[in-house]
Amino acid sequence: MEMDNPYFWNEFELKQPPLVTLQVEDTGFAKNVFVVINRFLQQLSEPEAKDFEETAALIGRLMARRKNSFRNMPGFRAVCKLNSALCRLLRLDLARDLVQFRGALPDVCDEDLGGAMPTRSSFEYILVRLLGFYHLHERIRECCLTAASYFTQLLRNNFFMDFITLLIAAIAKINKLSSLQASKSASLYNKLRPQVASFPLVAKHKFLAEGQELPAKLEPLKSSPNQTKADSNTPDLVLKPKKVVTKMEIAKLEAKSDVGTVIARKEAPSEVLSKPKFNEEVLATVADAQRFIVRESKARKQNPPPDSCLTKSIPKHEWLAAKTLFQRKMSKDPAKALNIFRKFIVSKIK
Repeated sequence: MEMDNPYFWNEFELKQPPLVTLQVEDTGFAKNVFVVINRFLQQLSEPEAKDFEETAALIGRLMARRKNSFRNMPGFRAVCKLNSALCRLLRLDLARDLVQFRGALPDVCDEDLGGAMPTRSSFEYILVRLLGFYHLHERIRECCLTAASYFTQLLRNNFFMDFITLLIAAIAKINKLSSLQASKSASLYNKLRPQVASFPLVAKHKFLAEGQELPAKLEPLKSSPNQTKADSNTPDLVLKPKKVVTKMEIAKLEAKSDVGTVIARKEAPSEVLSKPKFNEEVLATVADAQRFIVRESKARKQNPPPDSCLTKSIPKHEWLAAKTLFQRKMSKDPAKALNIFRKFIVSKIK
């Protein structure tokens, strides 16, 4: 196939050569080719690849949302170029070509075993597709840096803060994921490139034109100069030497921390004697109980209740319930009402 363009990997309508297999005597090298392609396809199906597609779709929606108000901004034009590169990457569909080529490899590969192998033209087509995949990610990264630097300045001026914050976050995420995919594709290319000479060549059907050569190696995408400078300015961590604690120091610390044992002491006799005692004979009759209720109710209303108040420890709702029950029972059975009230008071005070 004749291709005069030095950037033939960037051709949109790059024609795929017919997938033809030829019989070869040695198929041992195909095992490594199958393994690295299979590993790369597994990486394309990881959650990171799905995040890349979702973030790319988000950038497309954000671009369409502000295409009128931001149309004259240089940074927005970079976003449009970024969206075009993402769409181009979607149409490239590298995984489909890799799956098709992997299916043409022999099922059993061994140095002493012959088999049908795809031609060198088909293998070179895969490498060219990898080149296009890699350089598209380079383009995506350049657009991300240009757009991010422009919109960061707008963000400092409080211009469309909500929208620009979301846009910068999406650009940063697509830049990170794109760098990962570019590094993986470069690693795959570097592993497949030395195997070109092992595939059978058909002299009449050459994929690369004369004077065109595939690069021997691809370099992973490097970090931006600002990030490199920031990393270089970051001081190295200095580990502090551990302090050696001797047995003598441990013994001193234990002696200082020993403050003795807390002993529960009994109350002083004066405090015990000062507590008022309750005499059951105070509630001998119903009239005594009524006077007791009036006196205690008056004392309980004071804040705080005096020491002479015998029922200050009884909760308010229990005291009200006891008074109400006493008044209800007193009209029917005064003796029973007095007995119940006396038992209640004795159980609460004594």
